Amino acid sequence: MENINITSNPSDEGGEIQISLQNVYFEYESNDDSPPKEVLHGISIDIRRGEFVALLGHNGSGKSTVAKHMNAILLPSGGKVYVAGMDTFNDSLLTEIRRTVGMVFQNPDNQLVATIVEEDVAFGPENLGVPSAEMRQIVDDALKAVGMYEYRRHAPHKLSGGQKQRVAIAGIIAMRPKCIVFDEPTAMLDPRGRQEVMEAIDKLKNELGITVVLITHYMDEAARADRVIIINDGRLLTQGKPSEVFSHIDMLREHHLDVPQATELAQYLRAAGYDIPEDVLTPEECAKAIMAAKQSE
Repeated sequence: MENINITSNPSDEGGEIQISLQNVYFEYESNDDSPPKEVLHGISIDIRRGEFVALLGHNGSGKSTVAKHMNAILLPSGGKVYVAGMDTFNDSLLTEIRRTVGMVFQNPDNQLVATIVEEDVAFGPENLGVPSAEMRQIVDDALKAVGMYEYRRHAPHKLSGGQKQRVAIAGIIAMRPKCIVFDEPTAMLDPRGRQEVMEAIDKLKNELGITVVLITHYMDEAARADRVIIINDGRLLTQGKPSEVFSHIDMLREHHLDVPQATELAQYLRAAGYDIPEDVLTPEECAKAIMAAKQSE
């Protein structure tokens, strides 16, 4: 199996390690008499504070199982997971671990619990015992962070899919996490909703300094990350900067993964004889490269 690991040890690059999976194995118990099924086979991943990491893999690759280890929804069958230095096996630290790492799932309806938007966002902090005097500011700040403040008194069920997901994200932000793991948050949304959610995620990372781990099937979303990690059949296949990982188009297709559309177009143009760089990721970069290639003719 080809390994194009560009950053084999991210911790060497500096920065606080916020989540560390160390040689993690995991197996699901079966419902019958058959033996347990092992789905993770010795995965080691470090996530640094302030990073935006995209976690990719084909269906059944194990990427969602990896994500659920990041805030102790699942515990490893072997190996260790540390969140801000806290061992996820330590039951006494479970609340603090889940305050440190929040989770957002693909169906926002599963995370909305109240009949008014601002009450929904307040639900988590209330359960953490945040004083009422602080609650108003926390809720308002969270809604403003995702551009949903003007909808604070609306009913969640009347919102669009993208708006619901942003409210769900605000509910996690209100719990003041240092990291948020997004498990395919745009999978059920239309293109406009996807764009709304991705803009909110960019803001979390760039303006609030929240560490972001994004699981997605959309390569254009992954291209926005600082680092891409690819899981294949329960093992770490490769990782690196998006421009480096997505330049290995044939390898990605071999493992049933796409590449950003701009990257694919750039490949076709290179095959047609145009001088187009291999690190093209976005439509803007592709357009700029085409203009430069035409001017050099």
